[in-house]
Amino acid sequence: MLRAPTAFEDVAKTVCTTNCGWENTKRMCVDMCALEGGAFPLPETILRYSERMLARKVPLGYRARTIRTIAKLTAEDKLPLDDWAAQGDFTSIEQTVKAVWGIGPYSLRHIMVLLGKFDYIPVDSEILRYLRNTHFKGREVSESEAVRPYDRYGHMKYLAFKFGRMARRQNYIN
Repeated sequence: MLRAPTAFEDVAKTVCTTNCGWENTKRMCVDMCALEGGAFPLPETILRYSERMLARKVPLGYRARTIRTIAKLTAEDKLPLDDWAAQGDFTSIEQTVKAVWGIGPYSLRHIMVLLGKFDYIPVDSEILRYLRNTHFKGREVSESEAVRPYDRYGHMKYLAFKFGRMARRQNYIN
């Protein structure tokens, strides 16, 4: 539900959430901000560093390749995510972003949600645990089964999930 000032920042931060804990994600984002003197770096700033050098300055590991690719596409105006999102051109967003090495199903769905397409729930290990506990009494279920309770909400699936989760956190729902 929270958005960065640019889609580039949203995508880069989403990449920083994959395959690691929250503390590591925060560290990567803080260190990326250090590249720009405290603000999140522009694509052009990222491109001043080779993939190897970026991974040394910021603990990105393999993510440096993905973030540099997104930065390059953005700087070359081949990935105008903010414009596409404003136009509702989610097909272009999905096709272009999913072709980037390092963007998997979770990242793609998370990016789509941030840009305004709510058809899917981006499921990572934390969300899967939450869905299992909330709807299946902790029973092991697949990702596709875990999101099934939200099918009735169609193209607003994610919003139904998010608002339900927020309500539970506020003890509106037991």
